[in-house]
This record gives sequence, C-alpha cells and structure tokens, in this order.
Amino acid sequence: MQRSRTELEAMTHAELVDRVLEMQDMLREGLAVRDSLHAVLNQVLAANEDQVVHYADLDDTGLDPEEHDRKRAWAAARHAVANPLGAMRKRAAERGE
Repeated sequence: MQRSRTELEAMTHAELVDRVLEMQDMLREGLAVRDSLHAVLNQVLAANEDQVVHYADLDDTGLDPEEHDRKRAWAAARHAVANPLGAMRKRAAERGE
C-alpha cells in the first residue's frame, strides 16, 4: 500500500521497520517470479529455435500481418530474455507511460 510522506512521517520507528521488511519480502518474491519467467521463456525460445531464427531473418517488407505479428512476438521474446529491463521500458513507452 502506498503512503503519503505525511503518513510515513507519522509512523513510529517500529512501523517503518515493519514496512521496510514487508517491502523487502515483496521485492524478493517479485525477483523470484521474474527469474522463473525468464527461465521458462528461455526454454520456449530454445524449443522453437527454428521459428525464432526463421522470423528473425525475414525482411519486414512483403510480410502478411500474421507473419509480421509472429516476427514481432519472437523479437519481443528475445529482447525480454536478453534485456528484461529494456523490454519493460520499451513496452511502457509503447503504451505511452
């Protein structure tokens, strides 16, 4: 839960320590989820290596919409594995955040 600066300043030392420990647990869980998803995505890419390479080598011109979507999806998956933070920033930028 997000709190305002005023609410945080009103908290006791013990409450702040509890809040920091709670946030550390949340961060640890989030990192574990990210690591699990990263491992699964690596397995998916490895299992579909022939398609990944095929679509990576295709030129964008002349692709039908379905092929273009597949090319974009495989490229996004490769980017997410190679640079998870960069992929997150790119998705946020595409959504206008």
